[in-house]
Amino acid sequence: MNDMSTAPTPQRDGDRAIGDAPIPAAARESIADLFRRLIDESSGLIRMELRLARTEVRASIASATSGVAAIAVGGLLAVSAMTCLLVATIVWLAEHIGLLAAVLSVAGVLGIVAIVLIFVGISKLQHVDLVPKRASANLKRDANALKGD
Repeated sequence: MNDMSTAPTPQRDGDRAIGDAPIPAAARESIADLFRRLIDESSGLIRMELRLARTEVRASIASATSGVAAIAVGGLLAVSAMTCLLVATIVWLAEHIGLLAAVLSVAGVLGIVAIVLIFVGISKLQHVDLVPKRASANLKRDANALKGD
């Protein structure tokens, strides 16, 4: 007789292995049900990722709005300042340095202030990234997971 004995394989009785707990209903799902659930959950995941992308784009647009507002305020201030200073300062300076020198001095100062404000606004806009980085990274990860990579 052989010293090595083998353990008997359990016999199955319907949905139960003899001596085992019942097999849960989820384990009895058909392949078609599993694929259907996979497709449903994958499409739900993609919809959630697209919502995240929209949210990120909206946040980026909100940041860009502050840069555009700075440019607009800078432009309005430049126009207002030119008007006020051209009237008051040119008259005052014309008494001391002559009319032509007064006009050129005021215009130069206003131009410098306007340029500084416009560059500040442009700088703010350059730091705004409209690409939804988290959502695109998540979508790439999800696509790779669905491919099996």
